[in-house]
Amino acid sequence: MGFGNMGDAAIQESLIKNIKGRIPTANLVAFSSIPEDTRERHKLESYPIFWSYRKRNGSDKSSGMPATSASRLKQALKSCRTFYAVAKPVHDVIHEIAHLIRSYRIVRSLDLLLVAGGGQLCELWKTLPYNVFKFCVLAKLSNTPLFIVSVGAGPLTRPLNKIFAKWSIRLADYASFRDVESQALLHSLGVTRETYVYPDPAYALNLCSYLRTEPSKAERPKVGLNPMGFCDPRLWPRKDSAVYRQYLDKVSRFSTWLLAHGYDLEIFTSDISVDEWAIADLREKLIGNGRPDLPSRVVFRPVFDLEGLLRQMADFQFVVTSKFHGVVFSHLLCKPVIALSYHHKIDDLMKAVRHEEYCLDIEHFDLQALIEAFKGLVANGENLKCRFREATMTYQNVLEKQFDNLFGKRSLK
Repeated sequence: MGFGNMGDAAIQESLIKNIKGRIPTANLVAFSSIPEDTRERHKLESYPIFWSYRKRNGSDKSSGMPATSASRLKQALKSCRTFYAVAKPVHDVIHEIAHLIRSYRIVRSLDLLLVAGGGQLCELWKTLPYNVFKFCVLAKLSNTPLFIVSVGAGPLTRPLNKIFAKWSIRLADYASFRDVESQALLHSLGVTRETYVYPDPAYALNLCSYLRTEPSKAERPKVGLNPMGFCDPRLWPRKDSAVYRQYLDKVSRFSTWLLAHGYDLEIFTSDISVDEWAIADLREKLIGNGRPDLPSRVVFRPVFDLEGLLRQMADFQFVVTSKFHGVVFSHLLCKPVIALSYHHKIDDLMKAVRHEEYCLDIEHFDLQALIEAFKGLVANGENLKCRFREATMTYQNVLEKQFDNLFGKRSLK
């Protein structure tokens, strides 16, 4: 957590409420990618996951220098290639050891270390499996109980990441996954201990206060659309400008179709750090053509807090998203949703709630197929809302049992 991903924020809020509801005197602290953000967002004392991280003002916390000064120094050192090739690994190892020592002291002071939610055992963003593993080792070294709760796993293709993920689960005192596919992946890597499957913790949030009545017939139905920086060379791990342009072109043409067929459009995001450029590029495609009616019918309104996002989504009649938690929030708010999926976790979630016919592959979907899926979504909207209500209630009841087992009946260290 820490980068402003609202799925992460929802998981943390759910855990905070459910732990404090069962252990009112609990003192919670966090390990975060950007501790400053987590302190402000969740009102928790926070410590860094990495030895080097950026503050929200852009300065480099590892050096205490502004980002521009640190970058210039790094470029100067890189010009001495032989020196840099030797010095950088030594520098990084020294800082990582110092960070591990600092983190060990904090972990040793805890009664429980909780690794929860999200794609914690996924190598898409490079260092996640290692960073989970290192905190699991610190917990074992300090004799601190370790729970891994409702995490996602995969893809895991690199041998070292497979080892990190496997041993993280082996070291835990309790381990559960958010889907059976993640559980099966870890078992295929050699995990033989008992593990469990529970829904994503965000499903435990009570969003009744966000539900709104249907719009009047005089209102045009509003579609919430979440473009994503898929394969954007500026930020995505897989850099492919042709794939990114093709994806954005199809989203733009679909948006034009929606407007031509009587829908208003609101562009939103649950993770601005991944979507910022895509939103700007889509805006240029839609608004940049000079049509005078478009600004009143296409709203670009990214929000940066969980409550604001949920209130925004509550105003949509339909949702098109590429985000796992965009789908989760649509379920909780009973919004018929289409997923343009970039990861098996989204496919698995759509199958679990039995609306996989509205899940299209983000790279290979056909524009006409998306239009036909949307027509079906509109026609089947009421049935989907009922299905989502039932699934959400079931998931909430199951999660209550997990939280009771972990925090209601179990005494900690």
